[in-house]
Amino acid sequence: MDFGCGPGFFTVPFAKIAKEVVAVDSQPNMLGKLSKYAKKDGVRVKVLQSDGQSIPLTDGSFDLIFLSGVYHELAEKRKVLTELKRLLKPGGRIVIRERVQSGHLAFGPPAVDTKEVSEELKAIGLTALTPVTDPSDKGATLMTATAQ
Repeated sequence: MDFGCGPGFFTVPFAKIAKEVVAVDSQPNMLGKLSKYAKKDGVRVKVLQSDGQSIPLTDGSFDLIFLSGVYHELAEKRKVLTELKRLLKPGGRIVIRERVQSGHLAFGPPAVDTKEVSEELKAIGLTALTPVTDPSDKGATLMTATAQ
């Protein structure tokens, strides 16, 4: 699952290598852009509109749930993470990609404290792993947690 998929920057490449990809976003216009992008690239993606607090899918449906640049925008972080945890298979992973350093420009996403994210993941019962720097963007970090 690509949660907070936006126009599909990561979703479409995932769909080229994964058996199945579900894209979730709260904004219908983003899902529309994603659908056009996926069609243009000839990949199939299931799209769902949701804010993440209630996602109409079966428990234990996913091996991987990916969030990029979304965590800092969640109003109800604990509720969303709990719902995403419900959707993970045992041994499945949540990967959160966020900026951890403010950019040199006055705009852009805020920096996220990796310790806070790790604590939230642990609080809902996931095993948080050591954050790693995103090799494609030194200002971003990948935070991973595994379901029991």
